[in-house]
Amino acid sequence: MNALLITPPMTQLNAPYPATTFLAGFFRARGVACTQADLSIELALRLFSTPGLQRISKTLNAAGIESPAARHFLENSDRFLATIDPVIHFLQGQDPTLALRIASREFLPEGPHFAGLDAMGGDQQEILQWAFGALGTQDQAKFLATLFLADIAAAIREGIDPRFGISRYAEKLAMSAPSFAPLRRALGEPMTIVDGFLADLVR
Repeated sequence: MNALLITPPMTQLNAPYPATTFLAGFFRARGVACTQADLSIELALRLFSTPGLQRISKTLNAAGIESPAARHFLENSDRFLATIDPVIHFLQGQDPTLALRIASREFLPEGPHFAGLDAMGGDQQEILQWAFGALGTQDQAKFLATLFLADIAAAIREGIDPRFGISRYAEKLAMSAPSFAPLRRALGEPMTIVDGFLADLVR
């Protein structure tokens, strides 16, 4: 027997999800071959990439969505495309030097999820420095980069796939469901970009 343990999307992108690791250890201790796959992080890396954002931009343009998040994404698509790969590399710990540029508030296209910072009033840079401390540039940059990804996720949710979320995906289909009818209807709907990427990963 060879067991395949899959972490489904979208689960714990910022830390390893322990369930499959514990199960893998249990199986291996009993001599069962075991492979792990994290479709959550793999799907995120497909979406939050230059090719992924190009697909998202094309789909949003074709759909003519006018939501704030979608409009902001389309109006700043060149900046999103130019910054997404460096931001992901930074969040993966591959380029910590990018923290200063992100923390400057000049590098990222700031959309609806940055509105909370604007609502603080005053000198936002001083407020962020107070919140994260003099040595907290890395954490401050991670916070701003997360807002940047949240803006992209909102554009996907509002214009492409209403079930999409960074930390969950279509979870309402399985919450206290008395029957499989809602899931069956959802499976019968046309595939979105997110579904297409996920189907490719599964194959």
